[in-house]
Amino acid sequence: MTAGAAPRLVVVLLVAAAAGCPAPDATSGLVTSSFDQRLDFNAFVCEVQPVLIRRCSFTACHGAADHALRVYSLGKLRLGDPATRKARSNTLLTSDEVQRNFESAAGMMTRTVARAPSDPLASDVPLLHRPLAAAFGGAEHQGVAMFPAWPATTLEADDEWQALVRWSEARVGAPPSQPCLDFFDAQGLVPR
Repeated sequence: MTAGAAPRLVVVLLVAAAAGCPAPDATSGLVTSSFDQRLDFNAFVCEVQPVLIRRCSFTACHGAADHALRVYSLGKLRLGDPATRKARSNTLLTSDEVQRNFESAAGMMTRTVARAPSDPLASDVPLLHRPLAAAFGGAEHQGVAMFPAWPATTLEADDEWQALVRWSEARVGAPPSQPCLDFFDAQGLVPR
């Protein structure tokens, strides 16, 4: 290595390292991305979270605290990890658990490759791509295709898949529908 190459290599490595790092934040360590500001919390709670709880929250799957996508749900993963199933099932999800579900799912909505944002089938958004059957362009995570779910044979006919797609395209700040407001009320939560 020449005498002038070493300083240039150091500069290149420092620039490359800094490009992938979030900015420091004096109060909490790191600045988080704004992904959760682009996604509609109300639509998540009313449409997406029920799908994730029903399809993904099993304790051997995403109902485990050490998974990137983790889903808190009744009778399964809970904050504080109550010792018995009865203790895990006797209360509604807390606002902290719902917020963590939202943040976990929102983290799976970041594109890994730039593609046409209006085409969920050409998507590299992990929440849309990974559980999708290979026949539909998905990754079939862990060898299991979650969508389309029987009895649907197409993605267009799969209401749960469509809920995920709608959320990926939802407009933040749209007022929640009355059924959604009723759902919030029944869960003891407050819409945003």
